[in-house]
Amino acid sequence: MVSTADRIRTSLVLGAAAGTIIAAVLMSPRSAAHRPPDGTVSSIDGKDGIELSARLATRFILPGDQQQNVAVTIRTAGLPAVPSGRPPLSLAIVIDRSGSMSGAPIENAKAAALSMLRQLDRGDAFSVVSYSSSARTVLAMQRATESSKAAARAAIETIDASGGTCISCGLEAGAAEVERSPVAGGLRRMLLISDGQANAGVYNRDELAALAARTAAGGVSISTAGVGLDFDEATMRRLAEVGRGNYYFVEDTVALSAMFARELATLGQTVAADVQLRVIERPGVRVEEAYGYPLTRTAGGAVVPVADLRAGDVRKIVLRIRVSAAQPGALTLADLALDWRQVAGGDPGAAHAVAAVDVVDDPAAVAASVDPAAMRAIEQALSARAIEDAAAAFERGGLPAARQVLDQRSQAVRANAAYLGRGTVDALDAAQTQTIEGFARAPAAAKKAASVTAHDLAR
Repeated sequence: MVSTADRIRTSLVLGAAAGTIIAAVLMSPRSAAHRPPDGTVSSIDGKDGIELSARLATRFILPGDQQQNVAVTIRTAGLPAVPSGRPPLSLAIVIDRSGSMSGAPIENAKAAALSMLRQLDRGDAFSVVSYSSSARTVLAMQRATESSKAAARAAIETIDASGGTCISCGLEAGAAEVERSPVAGGLRRMLLISDGQANAGVYNRDELAALAARTAAGGVSISTAGVGLDFDEATMRRLAEVGRGNYYFVEDTVALSAMFARELATLGQTVAADVQLRVIERPGVRVEEAYGYPLTRTAGGAVVPVADLRAGDVRKIVLRIRVSAAQPGALTLADLALDWRQVAGGDPGAAHAVAAVDVVDDPAAVAASVDPAAMRAIEQALSARAIEDAAAAFERGGLPAARQVLDQRSQAVRANAAYLGRGTVDALDAAQTQTIEGFARAPAAAKKAASVTAHDLAR
């Protein structure tokens, strides 16, 4: 029979999923920090009712230098939607017309743009930009009237594929168009439709991501839609992540149209934009990674960009940290701050948390202090990482290599099944099974689908 301690040790070896807890205590400007005696999280609303909390998989840790995973949770449950319905949208549709898009990809890209266009209304504004070796404004930013949408449809149909791929040109032109929007306030977004194979302008992936991050920091979030089976999913996903947007891939443009319809239908629930998590480390702590999110190191901490928050959202960010716990006792680990802009009104908002942990000499106490909610979030993030690793392993060693990665992750999940619950275990098993079956049946499509699965699972 496997003991609780053995289950936790197994998860640490295979996925670093257990071993500590942060007793996160939320603060507001009007309230002093409070730490409940049982070590659980006491959630106090930040400004606008958005809550911030952080936990690890167990309530206590042993002394020593160690790696831990922190499950940060953002909740907007119960917040009202924007009273007037969907907030107005300023949208730049940016279409890749490079030579690598010839044939089905360019037709799919145009179909995706047209599907988005159909769902705009008179309260919105939009522009259409295309790019190859350079960018061209197909239709300048203007109100989404029936006549302007008809003009855009006609212009989109004339786009042909040729030339190089200057994604940076498209990003810069799209951002400039959004800045010219006649719509005051609301949401400002760019939809990049591309195969992601940059070879002109800024084409280094890191530099391209830095450009997208600066664009998002300026208030224009970037969603990306990969078209065809040859697009660079690593680039397209990263641009969406640093751009605080969404990442899409479907083979069928009809399904892509349905995705856009769902996204626009829920824009009325958006309550916070320009969201970011700031982590200020205390001595002996270093944030090393945010699973499935871009992370920027700062002096004494890190910043993680977060996509727009909607009413009823429960969003997670799992951080991998290095902790030096010298001796038993209470140990403060980090100060966390969530910043955003209110969609209704445009005022800034913030929520804060102080993260602390109890260091004990009793391994049995650590093993008995599992936090199931934190464990679920951490296992989901680690499974997202395993799916990414399996895709890379498939490229190197084929199906057996990918299967080995996911089999190890499955063992870690099952070792913690008592804490995760049947629903979580079944969902993680299904995601891993679908990934393996996809690699066996249709590798090109499976690689794209695995990237989307990992992106969603990490959140």
